[in-house]
Amino acid sequence: MLALAPLIRYSKSWLVAETPQPRADWIVVLGGESGERVIGAAELYHQGRAPFVFVSGEGDCLLIVRRLQMAGVPRGKIGYECLSKSTWQNAVLTRQALASRQPRGITLVTSWFHSRRALETFRQAWPEVEWGMHIVYPGNDLYHSLAWYEAGAVLTEYLKILVYSVRYWTFR
Repeated sequence: MLALAPLIRYSKSWLVAETPQPRADWIVVLGGESGERVIGAAELYHQGRAPFVFVSGEGDCLLIVRRLQMAGVPRGKIGYECLSKSTWQNAVLTRQALASRQPRGITLVTSWFHSRRALETFRQAWPEVEWGMHIVYPGNDLYHSLAWYEAGAVLTEYLKILVYSVRYWTFR
């Protein structure tokens, strides 16, 4: 485990892709975590950063929709797809669902360690859109979030980046 410590310690510089976007046409919340991501998306919506929220991902999809409503996002402003089982499918199915609305800018909401792969994957799947990234942390910031229980998620993310770079040519 000590040999893996540098991968965990420097994970912010390698895994985090921060691309703030002052205004977008949609906020897209990626499934897989229905707490911090919901809060982050609802905050962006209430700040007026986008008029609509879209939820992508199987499993907790409808739970995220309900929690967004509980956070004050009107049901008529929320779209969703509950079929995608991977980040690549999130990107492809989100594009299929939203393409007819011709968005120019979309802000993604996901966990800090997933942000680089998610952003690069969506850029690859839908290059015509300007992508922003809103990162959420379990604590107030990365320092307080990187507990050992997240170390496994960080290490798994490195492996997923490798797979995506080969399988989808996401990283150049």
